[in-house]
Amino acid sequence: MTLTLTQLAQFTLGAVLIALLPGPNSLFVATTAAKVSRAAGWRAALGVFIGDGVLMVLAVLGAGTLLAGGSVFFRLLTLAGGAYLAWLGFGLIRQGIALRREARPSAAATGAEPTETTLTMHDARYSPFRRSLATSLLNPKAILFFAAFFVQFVHPDDPHLWSNFGVLAVIMQCISAAYLATVIAVSARLGHRASGRPGLVIGAHLVAGTAFCLFAIKLASASF
Repeated sequence: MTLTLTQLAQFTLGAVLIALLPGPNSLFVATTAAKVSRAAGWRAALGVFIGDGVLMVLAVLGAGTLLAGGSVFFRLLTLAGGAYLAWLGFGLIRQGIALRREARPSAAATGAEPTETTLTMHDARYSPFRRSLATSLLNPKAILFFAAFFVQFVHPDDPHLWSNFGVLAVIMQCISAAYLATVIAVSARLGHRASGRPGLVIGAHLVAGTAFCLFAIKLASASF
């Protein structure tokens, strides 16, 4: 059947609440925008959009059923996702520690605080799109979540399945884009303001890295 205005309103409200929930995707976009640039933040956001789109399609196709019930595939995927988030987290923490060590001799030698260029020299190795895409796809809990959410509005046996799904997916992605645009703008501005304050840059690395590690533990624990 065709979606009603009431269903669309309910879905939109739910999608807004979902977008506002903190998670590894938005954290990665924020970190990238603050550390590198707005453009890099948008490349990270593109990875999130594509990854979420793939997960939505898989959820509607029934991947949620395959992953439900503590299957071996679900456990392997959650462990892989947790390991990847932990790798991102430890990488940020390691960078923060390295930048702190580099800042001390630089400040002592020049009598001034190191510049933003010195503190972000590791960013050249960043690949925002690929990393955010992997962060999104290596999260089987997201497939289960999308399956539980979309099943309330679309059904595999519905003759209008794909047209209804297309409408809902566009709504979801538009809301996600609006939210991530705000995240990118705010994060990039904060990153710019912190450019002359190496302590803030180092602290941001450590805090973001710790947050990724906590997300990793939370995701991996779902496999047990």
